[in-house]
Amino acid sequence: MLFTNIFTASILLSSASCLPSSQSPLEESVANDNGPSPKYACENAQHVFNAIHGAMRQWDSSLKHNGMSYFAATIPNNTLLYHGTGSKEPVKTMEWLAFEIEHAEMFARGRRGGPGRGPGRRPPGEGPPGGGEPGNGAPPPPFTFMEEDSNAADENLEQHGYLHTYRTSRALTKLLYLDGMSAGKTSMGTLDTQDLVLGDPSKSPGSNPNGDYGRAQVLCAIGAEAGIEGFIRMEAGFELILCNFTDGLEFVSAFSRPDQNRGPGPGMSEMAQFEYVRGVAARYHGIGGGRVAVDYSSMVSAFFYNLNLTNPDPKKADLPRLTSTNPSEREHIKSDVISLFSPTNSQHTVIDWQGITDMIITRYSDRLQFLASNNLTNSTMLSEINFLLNVYIDYTNPTISTAIEKCTNIYLTPAIPATIADHLIHASLSAVSRQICSTLFEVRTILLSESTEAVEKVNQAVNDLIEYLDWPVWLECGKCAWDEVCFVAIWPWGAPEDHEKPGCRGFDDLRSRRGYWDFGVYEIGFGLLICGREM
Repeated sequence: MLFTNIFTASILLSSASCLPSSQSPLEESVANDNGPSPKYACENAQHVFNAIHGAMRQWDSSLKHNGMSYFAATIPNNTLLYHGTGSKEPVKTMEWLAFEIEHAEMFARGRRGGPGRGPGRRPPGEGPPGGGEPGNGAPPPPFTFMEEDSNAADENLEQHGYLHTYRTSRALTKLLYLDGMSAGKTSMGTLDTQDLVLGDPSKSPGSNPNGDYGRAQVLCAIGAEAGIEGFIRMEAGFELILCNFTDGLEFVSAFSRPDQNRGPGPGMSEMAQFEYVRGVAARYHGIGGGRVAVDYSSMVSAFFYNLNLTNPDPKKADLPRLTSTNPSEREHIKSDVISLFSPTNSQHTVIDWQGITDMIITRYSDRLQFLASNNLTNSTMLSEINFLLNVYIDYTNPTISTAIEKCTNIYLTPAIPATIADHLIHASLSAVSRQICSTLFEVRTILLSESTEAVEKVNQAVNDLIEYLDWPVWLECGKCAWDEVCFVAIWPWGAPEDHEKPGCRGFDDLRSRRGYWDFGVYEIGFGLLICGREM
């Protein structure tokens, strides 16, 4: 049984209805019980749809934080990336990079030293300090490092950190993007695709969510074998783990940061967290600037396989986990991910599947919520439905089944599947589109019947559809006041209600938002990890 998602049984689709007749089937060697299959892509259609729509988007990936998918990705030449550290010298090995300058600034701090001492709040990727493994200790209050007592000097703390700027000297074409909150150090499932699939569960830091330096080493060791240059992940901002800073990256500058023993400066502490979150919110719907190109046609997703993705925590039943899968199943996924970077993997044209999901959502999201209102008359509903559906009906031969096909494929027709992922994604998006169109035509039939129960039946059908689709756009706040930010739980901040019902928060309120994330053992880090050797 696949992971639990609460929706009406009538919404469930058969695998046969999911596959359009015009789509070529996958080869039998691929579509088998152990491998990816259109059958499972159809059964998980809405989850595949949401994964495509949420790729490299902070909002969707925060709500659907247990990512189950992998994508090949590219960072173009001349892209600026940032790194916070305690050293002025350029990095030459594996490290983290941030796409936003404030993200890296959080880690531009001096280092705590001394024999036997733990790492404290070391900048990500500094390597294990002398005191032991990174990430030991309980989680500090959010943004405590921005609010420290300026009089609390530490003899073992270097006073200045450094903010490094780097520029890509060529396109980084062999990157692996892991979706969801994949840099969130939690025991809630945010790390499943790394610790359980790519890593060795018996040796990985899975029991210690904060062993992120060791996790990065595991990823980069795999990358060295497969030709992967780095890994893109997300927490409160997107990061790159680059395995080799000396290949494809140019050092631009290192700016000294303020003396930590004198505090961050007048007024900076008060607004620091709020303004940081405001910056993250500006990237809710994409990081912008063409800084990452996702190859949607390379998608490898647990949703494509016959897996038990049930969350062992019944309170988190809507969030998938890989904990109930067996080693052979996980190894198959890993093999398919590694094969994306094989020299024999043929070049292909990337289909903008995310753009297709955008068109579907922008057409239907507001209108479905409007139709779900319980204060509409039969006449108003019918007028709205006819506006949506009349364009698909040929009134010289008004066959509903033909109209549903037209409605289903209106945005999919230009997409010609070429890769295995293309075929699987096409099956999923077709299933979602077909469910929308079938439901709306069913609603039209109900309204035309002039039944006294028509409005009630329509409300039920539309609400069932909304529950099935589960689009993150429906949890957006709308326009907040200038002194507020739309806040969703983003590791490491957020209260349970911030995940369930995000809202507009002022800077005073934001300080107290905590309690949603199960940290396990804590380590905070933002950036880009690049794997490789020192050159």
